[in-house]
Amino acid sequence: MLITGVASGIGRATALLAAAEGASVAAIDVEPKGLNSTVDAVRGRGGRITPQVVDVTDRAGLTTAIDAFATELGSLHGVFANAGVLPPPCPVEELDWLEWDRVVSVNLTGAIQTLVLSLPHVVDGASLLVCGSSMAIRPREQRLAYVAAKAGLHATARALALELAVRRIRVNVLAPGLTDTPMVRRIPGHIERGLASIPLGDLVPPEEVAALAVHALSDDARHLTGSVLTIDGGRTAG
Repeated sequence: MLITGVASGIGRATALLAAAEGASVAAIDVEPKGLNSTVDAVRGRGGRITPQVVDVTDRAGLTTAIDAFATELGSLHGVFANAGVLPPPCPVEELDWLEWDRVVSVNLTGAIQTLVLSLPHVVDGASLLVCGSSMAIRPREQRLAYVAAKAGLHATARALALELAVRRIRVNVLAPGLTDTPMVRRIPGHIERGLASIPLGDLVPPEEVAALAVHALSDDARHLTGSVLTIDGGRTAG
């Protein structure tokens, strides 16, 4: 199973759970320290994990890494394109187009090319998953680049589900809400402003998101495809 963005948060929790359930994890992140921490945690619990430090926006580097994983570990039965960035809020009048390009490059292009570049090594009947966002369904103000990238990712993944159905490859979107991750906590006021829109009133633990991800990637979800799976404390309920 290939997972990107495993240095922290949802990616780390998913790598830990997938490995605990017997998967051999091919792990990618751009941040070596966090990646190594996850590798140590997985191996410390008896799991199997092979890491590569790669930026998902680097098409050549990503291709090389995925090819190397396939050579060492064999065919892929699951891919979770989870790597992403969350910029701080920015009024439209102050929109930074370089930041826009970075967010779209990581959150949309990086996720889709992770799936596409994996396809030569993916078995028929496999499961592909992308990490979208509740903000693609219910946007927040001053988040134009993030909302655009995640909404595009939702639509592209669902289109890919139609195209790959002939191989019985399933493609789904995980759409977490306000999740308790280092990326979320780094932005001042993000949690406080967001909690007011969540009926259950608290953050989603990354372990709960990981549990849903692992289920979607497993053979227990053989007829789940083209779906957007929300886990957001009710934020998108109405």
